[in-house]
Amino acid sequence: MPPPAADVVVAGAGPAGLSAAAACAAAGLRTVLVAPAARPWPATYCLWADELAAAAAPLGLDPAAVAAGYSPTVVRTAAGGERRLARGYARLRNDVVTAALLDRLRAGGGEVVTGRVAAVEAGEAGAGEAGAGEVAVLADGRRLAARTVLDARGGGPGTAQQRAWGEVVSGPVDDVVPPGGALLMDWTALADPAALPAFLYGLTLDDGTVLLEATSLAARPPVPLPDLRARLDRFLAARGLRPAGEPERVAIPLDARPRAAGPGIPLGASAGLVHPATGYSVASSLRLGPRVAAALAAGGDARAVVRRARPRTTAALLGLGLEVLLPLDTRATDAFFAAFFALPERAWAGYLDVGSPPAAIAAAMARVFAALPGPQRVRLLRGVAAGSARGLRRGWVAASGR
Repeated sequence: MPPPAADVVVAGAGPAGLSAAAACAAAGLRTVLVAPAARPWPATYCLWADELAAAAAPLGLDPAAVAAGYSPTVVRTAAGGERRLARGYARLRNDVVTAALLDRLRAGGGEVVTGRVAAVEAGEAGAGEAGAGEVAVLADGRRLAARTVLDARGGGPGTAQQRAWGEVVSGPVDDVVPPGGALLMDWTALADPAALPAFLYGLTLDDGTVLLEATSLAARPPVPLPDLRARLDRFLAARGLRPAGEPERVAIPLDARPRAAGPGIPLGASAGLVHPATGYSVASSLRLGPRVAAALAAGGDARAVVRRARPRTTAALLGLGLEVLLPLDTRATDAFFAAFFALPERAWAGYLDVGSPPAAIAAAMARVFAALPGPQRVRLLRGVAAGSARGLRRGWVAASGR
């Protein structure tokens, strides 16, 4: 039987898909990337500086070129005041990253096909797909046969979401965003006891303007974007600041299930790599691509590589963590994060990684509980009582992909 036209077809050109496609081509695999457009990503993607350094090297990226670095990383809470984290923060320069990964893809002989993958099927002998393990079916009817299809089309809608409304401002905000640093969370700036919890997030961009976002960390049902916009507008108006660019709208599903088992190997959000309690996923996605490529090139089990990137018990515990956060009001949420970031960096950093071992997640959860004031422990226990059964069920379902 004739071999398929490609070793690998990658569906989707977000961070997960493009990094995997570039890594597969660099590993000598005949690679086809399918996406509606191969262009810089519109969303703001951030990660910790150490995560960037670890992910960049296997992809042939220069961390200093592909991202802006920030230090210190600031968290403000009413319960704990301002805390300056030693761990550096980074924002991807999307135009630089996507150009570098596309160059790497093409240098390895990879091809970009404009289109949208509508489905992934098993290959069928006798239909022009003999020898193909899988077939990417495009929305216009084209069929691309490959030994393996990597599915990076994103996850489902979920029921809980992180949402944010962001505006770029040009006025001085050094008292809000530290010069050279990042404002990770300010739970005091937008505090409203009558509304669901929201925090202010801020970064200085390469042109000197500042991105400020009113962010709902997690809510079910999600906080309407107009509500977040109104809260940010009030904050800006009180400081005499006006938007100087296009707004950023963020909606990240936090409890979407991974794609069900079947043809195609899921990557990124499709594989459940979105952190249920933070919405972060880009670091996990970037570091997974080269590992999957290495397994495919060696004839190994790439699906097992993806499973190891998100341990099932870790996923269940993080799902429970999400359920515990959801019912907390503004004051309780503030106290929670004051306690969380008072932990040693190793403890809270482990909790923020979907690839951490379950013991690290459980230990961080226990230490936060122990650090909370008595009244907040009671609130947290009520949240656990209300959400634990649902959270464990959701977590295990999400972990298994059922």
